[in-house]
Amino acid sequence: MESLKRYDFLTQEECDTIVNKILSLEDAVKRLGPDIYSGTSNDSLTGRYKYFNYLNVPEINTILEPKLKKLLGPCIVQCWANIFRQGEGIGGHIHFIDHDHAYIERHGLTGNIFLYGDPTTGTYYNFPELGLLNVKYDNKVGELSLFTPTLFHGVPKNATGDMRISMAIDVHVGDEVFLNTLISKLSERYYYIR
Repeated sequence: MESLKRYDFLTQEECDTIVNKILSLEDAVKRLGPDIYSGTSNDSLTGRYKYFNYLNVPEINTILEPKLKKLLGPCIVQCWANIFRQGEGIGGHIHFIDHDHAYIERHGLTGNIFLYGDPTTGTYYNFPELGLLNVKYDNKVGELSLFTPTLFHGVPKNATGDMRISMAIDVHVGDEVFLNTLISKLSERYYYIR
C-alpha cells in the first residue's frame, strides 16, 4: 500500500532498552496531566500524548534520533508511548485532527514502532481508495510503520496476559516557519531533529 510503509528499524536490544525506560516512566508521565484521549481505556499512557515527548529521554533519544534523522531528514517529531494491557487497545482514529489537512497531507507523517508483546494482536488500517477496510497487519518487534496522517488505524484489544508496548510518532516536515512555530509554542510536546 502506497500510504503505508514498513521498516526494520530497531534491534531487539534497542527495543528492550526503550521498553524498560517506558515502564520506569509510566507513573511519572501519568502524573503530568489527565488522560485526554477517549479511544483507549481509562488512565491510559496514550492519553498523555500532549504532555511528554519521549525523545527528551536521553536513553531513548540516543537510539531514535539518529535513525529518524537518517530516514526523514530534519523534522519535528511528537513521540509518545502506548502500553495496552489485557483487554486494552485503541479504537480506530486518524492523527492531526486539529491541523489543516491539506498542509498535513503534504508535510506530515504518522508512525508506530512496535516494541513488545504478541505480534499477532496486530494493527488494522483502512484503505478506502482500494475498497479495503480493517486490513490487519501482524506486528514485528522493532518495526516502524510510517503512513499518511489521515490513514484510519487502530489496535484490537489485547487478548493476552502480557503487555503490548509501542511508540507512536507524528512527524512534521517542510516549512521552517511552521516548524519553528510548533517548537516555540509547544516545546514539551515537540522535538526538533536538525
